[in-house]
Amino acid sequence: MVPENGTKPASIVLFARKRTTMRTTKIMIGALMFGAASLAAADEFDGYDAMSLSQGKRVETDCSINWKNPKDDKIYCFANARNQFMFKQNAKTFVPRAQSVFDSN
Repeated sequence: MVPENGTKPASIVLFARKRTTMRTTKIMIGALMFGAASLAAADEFDGYDAMSLSQGKRVETDCSINWKNPKDDKIYCFANARNQFMFKQNAKTFVPRAQSVFDSN
């Protein structure tokens, strides 16, 4: 029942605030969990494109395109899917090259 002045009863307002707060809390918890997971899975070359490093170039990435090498469980980041594909085809050759360039500076 709505009062004559057109305002909502306090119980409805309180319920709406609780729902918003619970939803916001769930979103915040999810963001914290995702952040912790991304910190735990650090990439091998500090966010640089592994394929570009193997070619002597330093290209920064946001690590949204990545690959976890099943042989050493290391995560490699890439600037694009083409670099990821090429790197995966011959990781045995490209990993030491990229490591050499990464360590040089």
